[in-house]
Amino acid sequence: MSTMDQILEIASRLDHLGTCAEWIARETVHTDNSVSQTGTLMSVLAEDIRERITVLVTELEQLAQFDNSH
Repeated sequence: MSTMDQILEIASRLDHLGTCAEWIARETVHTDNSVSQTGTLMSVLAEDIRERITVLVTELEQLAQFDNSH
């Protein structure tokens, strides 16, 4: 599996995690506030991880381009 395939798989899993967490938060908001808050936290963390991975990949691409140009 190539690096890009692995990154896409991670992104897909994070999307799924975020979607499930949002569903949990919505479905439990009136029945179990703690579970709902945990779902919201999971959703926020999944988005944060996705953003951090995007930044890391962008930085690595820039480093690779810089190395190739010299």
